[in-house]
Amino acid sequence: MAIEPKELMQVPRFEGIGKFLYSRPGNDGWKPSFAVEFFGGQVSIEVDESELQNEPAVESMFLISGRLRYNTRNASVSLVTSEKKFLSATPETLTQEYMERYVRGLRVWGVGIVHSKSSSVVNRVTYNKATLKWQGATHEFRSLPPEMYQRIPSMGKYVRFELGLSVREERNQSGQQVLIHYPSLALIQMDELVTGSVPSANVANAANVVNAPKPPVPPAKV
Repeated sequence: MAIEPKELMQVPRFEGIGKFLYSRPGNDGWKPSFAVEFFGGQVSIEVDESELQNEPAVESMFLISGRLRYNTRNASVSLVTSEKKFLSATPETLTQEYMERYVRGLRVWGVGIVHSKSSSVVNRVTYNKATLKWQGATHEFRSLPPEMYQRIPSMGKYVRFELGLSVREERNQSGQQVLIHYPSLALIQMDELVTGSVPSANVANAANVVNAPKPPVPPAKV
C-alpha cells in the first residue's frame, strides 16, 4: 500500500502490554510519569496529576497505546499515551491473545524516509548503520545485522517501519554498569509515495487531442 502524504505528517504510534512498577512526580516543567516494564525493557509513560494520586498497584497489567513526541529541550523522544486499558490479570494468567502481544514487547509503527545508509569494515569487522527520519525525530540504527541492512533501501526512499525495544549494558561516567533501553529496527519495507491522482483514459485521450499537431491552414483565396 502506497504512503499517503498525510501519513508523513503523523508521528509514529506505539502499543504494548506492560506492568506498572512505580511512579515519578513531575518537576522542573516535566510531567509526572509511570515506569512501566514491557517484555524486554522498561520505559517511562507520561501521566496526569490525577493518575499520580491514584496510582495502580505494583505489577498491575496495562494495554498502553499512543504516539511518540519529540522533546526539543533534550532531543529525546517521549511516549504520549492516548489509552491505558487495565487488564485484571498477571503475566501468568493472560489470555493467549494478550500473551502473544505481551511477549512482542513494546512496538512502534510509522512511516519515514531513509536519511542515510552506510557500511564500513574496521579490523575485518563490518559495521552497518542507517538513519531513518520521520515526523518529529531522526534516529541512527547501528550494528544492523546483514539481513536487515539489505532490506533497507537507498537514501531518499520512503519506508514503513516497525521498531522494538532492546536493552544493553553500558558504563556511565561514574564507572557503574547501567542498563540502556534503545529502539531497535524490527521490520522495514519500501513503499512509493502517492503524489497525485492518475488521470482517467478519457481525460488522457482528451489531452492527446488538445496537444495533437494542428493541420496546416490553407492559403487564402484572392
